[in-house]
Amino acid sequence: MGDQAPTTEPRTIAQKLDYLIREIHPKGRGPFTYQEIADQIRQRANEGDPTVSHGTVQAIRTGKVTNPGVDSLRALAAFFGVPTAYFLDDTVSGAVEARIREIKQSAEQADAGDELADALQDREVRAVAFRLSGLSAKSLRGIKGIVEGFRQAEGLPEVKPQRTRRRRG
Repeated sequence: MGDQAPTTEPRTIAQKLDYLIREIHPKGRGPFTYQEIADQIRQRANEGDPTVSHGTVQAIRTGKVTNPGVDSLRALAAFFGVPTAYFLDDTVSGAVEARIREIKQSAEQADAGDELADALQDREVRAVAFRLSGLSAKSLRGIKGIVEGFRQAEGLPEVKPQRTRRRRG
């Protein structure tokens, strides 16, 4: 996290909250609604902890409230698991967002590994995979086309290639 460059363009609190709402939610579902955010903040709050209404969450996200109270920011930060400074300091928000991207990328790679492990549980898939070793790139592309044709003929979904992670030097 320490090697991330600070964000060059200042962003509004609304933009930062929008980012959190879009990016931080349980796998397999869309973003939390304003009501869910407010309800969960209220449910998790101890006596004296700040809470927010769903209307406040919406007003902050849409920019109707441009200078929300510290308690509202503290409640939202706690809900999303970020420091309150995320909303106020562009360097902090840049570092937090870089970390969120890293975590999401790691999760995607783990999911891809799980998919591969599941596929390799099938003895026939394993047998085919082992026989591919040593074939030329041209042969592998041809086999890939054949496999894609069979998948389509059997009504199976298209397999999206995993993005490879490039390291910056």
